[in-house]
Amino acid sequence: MRQIIERTKADIATLGGLSAKTEEAERQILSRAKTRLDEVDAQISRLQPGMSSADDSESDLYTDLISERAQLLLIITRSEKSLA
Repeated sequence: MRQIIERTKADIATLGGLSAKTEEAERQILSRAKTRLDEVDAQISRLQPGMSSADDSESDLYTDLISERAQLLLIITRSEKSLA
């Protein structure tokens, strides 16, 4: 019986450590996603005024940035929900 109790205590301690590591990883993901979102928004703002006369490569870049922005917003929302 004593072994079961000790093993359970060890398992709980391990889970606590894993939980803390997971939370820290989520905070890092959130921070990096927000930083990248700022960069993407800045690039979109620079490209946006000239989009009516943009060539294909600029148009493709703009579309890629809009798509990336959407993905970053999803990541940020999920991370914030996870940390709440």
